[in-house]
Amino acid sequence: MGLLEALGLKKKAAPPSGKTIKVGPRDTLKSIAKREYGNEDLWTKIFEANKWRIDGDEVVPGQDLFIPDVSS
Repeated sequence: MGLLEALGLKKKAAPPSGKTIKVGPRDTLKSIAKREYGNEDLWTKIFEANKWRIDGDEVVPGQDLFIPDVSS
């Protein structure tokens, strides 16, 4: 906690809402977006939330991915 937060002058950011899933065999970012959001074009939302754990644009079976709420 920083000094401003301790003094009540700065609010903590709310954690992002969503869920965590395990990547299955043959899953792609587009197929996950289609399953979770009903729209494969939203794959970039999943990528942006997980870019620190994705090598290029490939996901690996067994890998955990955070799926942010579509409104986030």
